[in-house]
Amino acid sequence: MIGIRLKNHIRFTLVRVVVFAFLLALSQPAEGLDPQRPLSQALLRVWQGQQGLPRGAIFALRQTTEGYLWLGTQAGLYRFDGVRFVPWETPRFPVPEQLWIEDLSEDDAGFLWVATDGSGALRIRRDSVEHYGTAEGLPSDHVHCVLVEREGVVWLGTDRGLSRIRGGQVMTDSPNLDGRRIHALAESPDGHIWMAVDDSLLYRWDGSQLEQVALGQTSSRESIQCLCCTPNGTLWIGTSDGLLAHRPQGNRRLTPLDGLPHKLVHALTSDNTGSLWVGTKEGLCRVQGDRVEPFQTRDGLSQSTVLALHSDLEGNLWVGTKNGLNQFVDRRTLFPFTTAEGLPSNQTGPLLQDSAGTIWVGTLDAGLARFDGRRFQTVATLETGLPSPRILALAEDEPGELWIGTDVGLCHWNGTRIDGTWSTSDGLPGEKVLSLQRDSLGQLWIGTTLGLVTFQNGQFQRPAGLQPAEPVHALVELGDGRLITSIGESLYQVQHQTLSRLPESLQFSTPVSALHCDTDQNLWLALPGRGLGLIDGKRKHEFGNRDGLFDDDIYGITSNDKGQLWMGCSRGIFFIQKANLLAFAQGDSPKLLSTPFSPTDALRTIECQEGVQPSVWKTQDGRVWFSTVRGIIVAAAEQVGTPLPPPRVLIEDVRVDGRVVQRSELSQLPPGRRNMEIRFTAPNLAWPSRIRFRYRLQGFDPDWIDSGLRREAYYTNLPPGHYSFQVMATTVNGTTSPVAEPLEIVLRPYFYQTRWFLPVVLIALCTLTWFAYRWRIRQIRSRWQAVLAERNRIARELHDTLIQGFSGVTMQLQALLARLRGASEAERLTEIIHDAAGCLSEARRSVAGLRQPRINDSNLATAIAETARQLTETAEMALDLRLTPPPRRFAPDVEYQLMRITQEAIVNSVKHSGASQITVTLDFTSRALNLSVADDGTGFVPETYLSHPPPGHYGMIGIRERAAQIGATVQWQSELHRGTTVSLSWPHSLETTVPSVSDTIASANV
Repeated sequence: MIGIRLKNHIRFTLVRVVVFAFLLALSQPAEGLDPQRPLSQALLRVWQGQQGLPRGAIFALRQTTEGYLWLGTQAGLYRFDGVRFVPWETPRFPVPEQLWIEDLSEDDAGFLWVATDGSGALRIRRDSVEHYGTAEGLPSDHVHCVLVEREGVVWLGTDRGLSRIRGGQVMTDSPNLDGRRIHALAESPDGHIWMAVDDSLLYRWDGSQLEQVALGQTSSRESIQCLCCTPNGTLWIGTSDGLLAHRPQGNRRLTPLDGLPHKLVHALTSDNTGSLWVGTKEGLCRVQGDRVEPFQTRDGLSQSTVLALHSDLEGNLWVGTKNGLNQFVDRRTLFPFTTAEGLPSNQTGPLLQDSAGTIWVGTLDAGLARFDGRRFQTVATLETGLPSPRILALAEDEPGELWIGTDVGLCHWNGTRIDGTWSTSDGLPGEKVLSLQRDSLGQLWIGTTLGLVTFQNGQFQRPAGLQPAEPVHALVELGDGRLITSIGESLYQVQHQTLSRLPESLQFSTPVSALHCDTDQNLWLALPGRGLGLIDGKRKHEFGNRDGLFDDDIYGITSNDKGQLWMGCSRGIFFIQKANLLAFAQGDSPKLLSTPFSPTDALRTIECQEGVQPSVWKTQDGRVWFSTVRGIIVAAAEQVGTPLPPPRVLIEDVRVDGRVVQRSELSQLPPGRRNMEIRFTAPNLAWPSRIRFRYRLQGFDPDWIDSGLRREAYYTNLPPGHYSFQVMATTVNGTTSPVAEPLEIVLRPYFYQTRWFLPVVLIALCTLTWFAYRWRIRQIRSRWQAVLAERNRIARELHDTLIQGFSGVTMQLQALLARLRGASEAERLTEIIHDAAGCLSEARRSVAGLRQPRINDSNLATAIAETARQLTETAEMALDLRLTPPPRRFAPDVEYQLMRITQEAIVNSVKHSGASQITVTLDFTSRALNLSVADDGTGFVPETYLSHPPPGHYGMIGIRERAAQIGATVQWQSELHRGTTVSLSWPHSLETTVPSVSDTIASANV
């Protein structure tokens, strides 16, 4: 037992070490929102009442090292794990109905400090809670702000002065502010504490003295709302009249004229990128140097008044408003570009990056745009010479110059303007330009709705060879200089300026809408409605949805140096490893493994654009750009598959029969608890929907149970015992958390469910059975003594009356016979004497049977032999005995009935059959006793005697009744003048051997 406990202790210690290491890794500063991207590109999530957010404005936000986000509202304190909001409550502290939270902070020991308006300050950690109010030394129960400085001292600002707490004790040497109101606190990198006092006064505490700091030009009506110190030493002051930066080199003020959404600033915070976040009455803004970037309700914010800001450990920004909780998450793999980032239209068309690194995007209704690394700028429209706002194809010319295909012809962009346009009047086969390709020789190939041409020296020329006047959907150049094109429903190649159709073995049954040649010279083809095609040398392959392809409608294809083939389709974007595709084509892989990107990653519909060339492009930084029906989507391919940090699993609470129980109670749960609910979680504020759970109740569950996204486990009718509940979490990319510290549960049994109950019951039953047996034996012996007494009485009566009377009558008849001389009278009297002697013998045998219940001490065969000889000794007939000794003694009643049946059968033969020989047979088989009495007498008809016996002849009926009493079967076989056989069969193997009464009494006496 000691060894088991030691092993458990070591295991739990290792779990704690792993969890601690994880917390250290998690507590490292995470990357914040990318300052190079506009806020509109961040993923914005919003929670309001319909998503489970509690009612009331959010005044404070704080993430603890456990991973929870805590919300301080005007309706109380709430905990959020990324999925559900749970109100804070504990039986150790009566939570007021209106617990108004002003501020939140966490100390190094993991305690959450809660500043309340009217209920003092609270220090919370799981089930532990401590209250600080006027009774504990605070100047007031109205606490407006809380600050945990790096030395571990907790500062509390109240409406009547300042208090400090160290080690849980209120310090008496706090700076004296004469009972004035403190409504904001901040600590600078040099360890100074800044305090906003009353409405517009600013004080600084350097550890020994308190100093008032002049703010320069401030209005008498201006009040300080919040403070924030950034790592560079700047103190940012949010006021009712704008944002003030207090620095040694001078103050700087930002107002709505500088881009601030509103002059009233409610909240401030900074992140690891050096950005300052400002919450105002009219929205949120980010300050980076001289740049102020606003984000308001029209951009998606839940409500205009921002009251709380917090940058969590994962780099996400949390914004609390009067009507909602907002989260800004940096998109790690996908981020969009729309009109919010400067695109002239969300109906984007072809896109490409030129050799100089500039990204160009054509739209379907607003012209051409250029990307400067942060935003798009419209460079070509109808007003600047573009022949049509609908751009269908793009190709690079010289660096910084573009060929542009529109629905009304071809044009050229020289880097600053449109310097040439061409249409059908200039020799173009068709007005609509569907595809463009500039080959390695610098020659431009143009695919139109009516055929393929080249553009040389200002002239359009068709390649040699037969060419149908059909749409040219796609163009691509192979590494060997050949040009592959899709014209109509066939594939063609251009070699040495000659167009020829590819062999039939390389043709597909559907038009090809896009082409891509990778670095291995594999030609990939988009087959609308049929999936993906491949030509590798002289063979073709086709892949579809049935093989594991994400979608069959593919609009664009590209590849990267990671061996991934990226595709834009009608359902969005996805990629497949080329090795997987090639292995499947060779029959070495049973299934294609597509990796799609759902709308959750981009929070918008990402159906890709059809009918533009190119619609997918890999840029020089490895990212893949997709043209969609709602702007541009960029996939950061280098971050695909980057593992998320392992989630930390926490067991939140346990409910037994609907009541929350503490961990200490689980070790001794009383009997009769039937239903148990265990809630667990893995706080992850960035991607909570990507975490799956497995749990196991050791001692009950045979294996781990996959609960998916569900964060509860339910058990009903648990038997008493000792259980250990374990849970683990896994991210979508396979990162598994350590098993949470097991929850030990002991359910005590009722007394009748204990181990000792059954043995005690068995012993009691055995004792009762023994007493019942003894009582029964006494009862049987008492009854048997009564039976013996009655038999002896009857025997005495028979002996003293019937036998004596018969004896007297017999002697008188013999005396009379001596005086008679007539032959006939003497013969008649002799018969009477003989009958009387027989009756007298029968009476004596009955008396002997009454006197002795068992036949005698001999076995059944011996008793039958003696009886048969007595009955036949006066008769002139031969007796043949064929008796087998029985294997054991039978019950007295059985032996008695067998004796009586044998006796009756012999008597009948002697009296009525006139037989010369009687044969008595007794033998045994493994299952039955067989007894028969046969004679060679006159015989009779058994059916007649059984149904209508003559008056006074009831022997056969008596035999049948005696046989029925012991469960035996008896039969008569007889014919006239052929003798009679009485056969009995008794199944002794079914008998439960019952000792005789005398044996029972004897054993009881012993």
